[in-house]
Amino acid sequence: MNGGNIMNKKLNIQAIFKSIDGEANGFEGAGQLTTFIRLKGCNLNCTYCDTTYANNSEPANMMTVEEILEEVGDASKVTITGGEPLFQNLESLVKELSNLNKDITVETNGSYPIFGHNFNVRWVVDFKLPSSGMMEHMNSMAFSNLRKIDVIKFVISDIEDYEYAKMLIKEHPKWIAKKVFSPAVKIKHIYANIWGEFEYTDIVMPKQLSKKIYIVDTEWPRILAEMMIRDKLQDIQLSIQIHKVIWPGIKEER
Repeated sequence: MNGGNIMNKKLNIQAIFKSIDGEANGFEGAGQLTTFIRLKGCNLNCTYCDTTYANNSEPANMMTVEEILEEVGDASKVTITGGEPLFQNLESLVKELSNLNKDITVETNGSYPIFGHNFNVRWVVDFKLPSSGMMEHMNSMAFSNLRKIDVIKFVISDIEDYEYAKMLIKEHPKWIAKKVFSPAVKIKHIYANIWGEFEYTDIVMPKQLSKKIYIVDTEWPRILAEMMIRDKLQDIQLSIQIHKVIWPGIKEER
């Protein structure tokens, strides 16, 4: 296949946008400026999914690899996410981004085997735990082929998830990638008014006196952190989604 044909390959794109990388990754970690390429379509339906708008392949928004590269421009770091990126044939896009010496993170859901081990590509692979409802779809090849510079991410929603993740890590010593526990973040609605802040109720307040705002409920992340401290999980990183803390309740791409 020649270069021209690769550049004409098309992918179904939800959005391309610049933001802060809110998740753990194999480079310098969360908090870096990155350009997101969010693909449409997903083969799973996790209970806690926060990007359900990208799970449907329709209406299609097909872009060639060349058009995607033009949109990415001179960004040095690129994060490919979804939906589920490997729901589509991603190899041409990753190859061209790699040839341009971009630092590339691919976030995938653990149901597809990964491909390639380019020096500037990092894989962040979810292992779906019981609360996701999708655990039976996990593909062992998605985890056994990871390197130390890649990441296995466990979204932890409750104590059962936590115990199951610990068991998996103990049973798979050959999973050498960095392990991350990411607490499922819940957003709480409150009212801020001239008397202070109150948890959201159905009480109707005058508009001039109240404003509905969104904050991250920190109770579960705190509980998870305390369990990790108690159990001395020194080789596991706690990772709270930064973008949800900064922009809680925001529906558009951030």
